Amino acid sequence: MVPSYGGFILNVDLTNKLVEKKELDEKLCKMFVGGKGFGTKLLYDARIEKADPLSPDNLLIMSIGPGAGTIIPFTSKVNFNFKSPLTGCYGVSQMGGYFAPKLKWAGYDIVIVRGRSENPVYLYIDENGGEIRNADYLWGKTTQETEEILMKELEQKAAVLEIGPAGENLVKFACICHANAWRQAGRTGPGAVMGSKKLKAIAVVSDRKEVAVDNPQTVHELVEEIHKHIREDPVGTLAENYRKYGTPRMVEIANELHFFPTGYWRDVYFEKYKKIGPEAMAKYIVSNRTCWNCPFACGKLIEIKEGPYAGTRVEGPEYETIYAFGGLCKIDSIEAIAKINELCDLYGIDTMTMGNVASFAIEAYKLGKLKLEKGVDYSDPEGVIQLIEKVVKREGVGDLLAEGVRYVADTLGLTDLAIESRGLEPAGYDPRSLPGMALAYALSDRGACHLRSVMYAVDMSGKVERFAISSEKVSIYIDNEDRYNVFDCMVLCRFSRQVFTWDKLVKMVKGLTGFNYDINKLKEVSQRIQALSRLFNLKCGSKCSEDTVSKRFMTEAVKVNDRLVTVNEKELRQAINEYYQRRGWDEKGTPKEETLKNLGLTDKTS
Repeated sequence: MVPSYGGFILNVDLTNKLVEKKELDEKLCKMFVGGKGFGTKLLYDARIEKADPLSPDNLLIMSIGPGAGTIIPFTSKVNFNFKSPLTGCYGVSQMGGYFAPKLKWAGYDIVIVRGRSENPVYLYIDENGGEIRNADYLWGKTTQETEEILMKELEQKAAVLEIGPAGENLVKFACICHANAWRQAGRTGPGAVMGSKKLKAIAVVSDRKEVAVDNPQTVHELVEEIHKHIREDPVGTLAENYRKYGTPRMVEIANELHFFPTGYWRDVYFEKYKKIGPEAMAKYIVSNRTCWNCPFACGKLIEIKEGPYAGTRVEGPEYETIYAFGGLCKIDSIEAIAKINELCDLYGIDTMTMGNVASFAIEAYKLGKLKLEKGVDYSDPEGVIQLIEKVVKREGVGDLLAEGVRYVADTLGLTDLAIESRGLEPAGYDPRSLPGMALAYALSDRGACHLRSVMYAVDMSGKVERFAISSEKVSIYIDNEDRYNVFDCMVLCRFSRQVFTWDKLVKMVKGLTGFNYDINKLKEVSQRIQALSRLFNLKCGSKCSEDTVSKRFMTEAVKVNDRLVTVNEKELRQAINEYYQRRGWDEKGTPKEETLKNLGLTDKTS
């Protein structure tokens, strides 16, 4: 067995009620390392690109990295791969918390779920294997209720993942929740995949164990270097900002730099942002919360004790939730946003897509294109809450909205109004203000994603021409995409991106696994992942014409420091073509046969 891995894969067939434990293949480890690498390879090999994402043929692949369960911090994430119900293409999402180390200590690196149960079930996992158990009594319960019941039954020794009513009702952007429902695998609809399989929850039970690594001394040295980096904090207040404010600190920055999406992408500044920013939220913070073995503790547990939303208790809201409801829906109450966040977590629904759907619905209603029994408007938290309730239950107009912005827009004849890329609604970074994000939204393997390349940090850095989409940014984009693919193999938290440079990633992989990989070798691992996720998308019917951003970003200007800006379509197209060339893809964005051969991959699109 390769050092630092659990050593086993758990194959689960819900249709035939079979669970099989098999050894992990060493070649898979060497070529794809872990996490996203494992998931992408196994998803591609399954040949399910023509399958309905909500059919028994779809897979839900959970995979962790070699760092999980070790003393290296920031390695507590679990990766999910599947065909996305929301986009119809490559689905991937990550979640922090406690599940990844527990799975490693139980002896598993990958869990593959296929098929569909006739009745609700949950999956129980321990070091002896897995068991498919009845979950009739859990169906219909919220995420938090489900987790509390299972934790009590399993005597608090488990780490539990679960879906809520949104996943059960096949809302296309339902998420998987964990850690008292306050950690989510949110993007691209993994909760709907679980719901389609009648899989309510997954529980892993294990005691903490020492993970055998290849070179303990190297690993200990790396851990010391990481903590020294954090103590010295060369970029200034790195850890302290996370500990004090968490991600809501970005609300101030986004409005100061004018990239805060507001009023369904009509503006990049919300004049009432201080009412939903970090200081407004700080007075409700009860405690900091952290994933396993993390020194940042960016999670903020808050309680609202007075007013119309008294009794609200939630970890968050995070920046992306504040942008989605506070910016896009112009809700100027952090208390109301916290309540909305709590409801989304309990129901198991992605706040980013839900905020986009709600604000699109407001626009459609105001245009007379969407009929509602009771109207909804900007700055209307109760109206938004009613929309959420309808979406989760798929009641009335909620049945339409549960399909996501692209489908709603096409159905209502409002395609040109919609903001999405490859069917996924964007994060809280307007690409007109941060043009590097235009590349990110256009080229991300899962659609309009900010995490695959973190280009917003590049545009904010002051080290590049902010309002250009240049060849320099293409170089940075490729390097970032490669490094974060390796992050997602390990699986590392993005908030450690200033800690884990390429050199530290090399040291980490060597110390854990013994693989003698330099930076170029790790970049090859990334290139394999990028090629396979691209091929998967193409086989699902995606076209190179979808490698773009919404038309409004290129035609509707926003004002940034007295400057009117749009995404330059010509610059974006040139940059995308350059990206294709440098990845070894043809003019249609298909990886060339020679490129695949050089990466040790032989398959190609039909």
